[in-house]
Amino acid sequence: MKSLTLTKSKILVAICNFLLTVCGCSLVTGGLLILFDSGRILLSRLLSSGPLASMPQPFLYYVAIGIISAGLIIIGIGIIGCWASCLHSYFLLTVYFLLIMAMLIGECAIYTISWVWPHCIGLDLNGDELTKTLQSNYGVSGQEQFTAAIDLTQAAFKCCGVVSANEYDTSLWRLQDLAPNKLSIPFTCCILNNFGEPQSYLNPNPRNATLCQALEFTRHEGFRHKKGCIEALEQWYKQQYVIFLVTGLVVVLVEFLVLLSIIFAFTKVCRYRQATKIDDDQLNINFPKIQENVYERRSPFTLRDSYATSSNSFKKTYGLADKT
Repeated sequence: MKSLTLTKSKILVAICNFLLTVCGCSLVTGGLLILFDSGRILLSRLLSSGPLASMPQPFLYYVAIGIISAGLIIIGIGIIGCWASCLHSYFLLTVYFLLIMAMLIGECAIYTISWVWPHCIGLDLNGDELTKTLQSNYGVSGQEQFTAAIDLTQAAFKCCGVVSANEYDTSLWRLQDLAPNKLSIPFTCCILNNFGEPQSYLNPNPRNATLCQALEFTRHEGFRHKKGCIEALEQWYKQQYVIFLVTGLVVVLVEFLVLLSIIFAFTKVCRYRQATKIDDDQLNINFPKIQENVYERRSPFTLRDSYATSSNSFKKTYGLADKT
């Protein structure tokens, strides 16, 4: 019965380790999917503010690297857990418990900060700040990544500018004649014939380029997008945010289950060792020493006395007397 209870605890730890390893593999797969999704990573450039805006790569690129790293660490911890569940080792269980606890605390801290104070880590979508950034960086040399992010947003969400297309009138792109052929708005603000193609923002094909660039409302009506992109960006940002938090919550719950299984295994291993020690003490019987003569110990007289008695009886029988 005791070994059966210990086996159940080991099975429970093994199941939780399997779930933890599955979560790690899922994180690695999800991180790789994000890493190879160039459009999603490029859009995250518009979410960064403060110090994150000056990083070489968009914010989601580093998030994908972090997710892959966390997944690999979780897989390694799961392997250690499977090893620990097969052995009755306090050391391995303690190391496993401390690793899970450290990762759980770190993840809870990251998720709490992301949930309560997202602006502290640069995750902030401010329309006014983004408008200023567009007017100062769009089309400027050295800001090709930001320019591509704006073009992708306008082509994918069928919008123009952050709040409206009028933002381009006072942008450096217009004031310094950086626009090719003196365009009034980028071609990605126009209604495109190649809409839906993955790379349409890099090579936009307007339905009517002349009417799209016309300044009169009656002429460009129906050939360019009017609404700004801020609402679509906020909706997209919320979707990514929810996916990130739900995934993190699932991982935290699995790690919490692993902690409970480790505690359960600790108690069962401890009881198993105590029960084994008691059984060994009961079987420890004091056997007689090999050097002792069992028959001599049990007899009321010694072997020498027996020999002396036999000698006297022999003398009396044959009438022998001791010579003086």
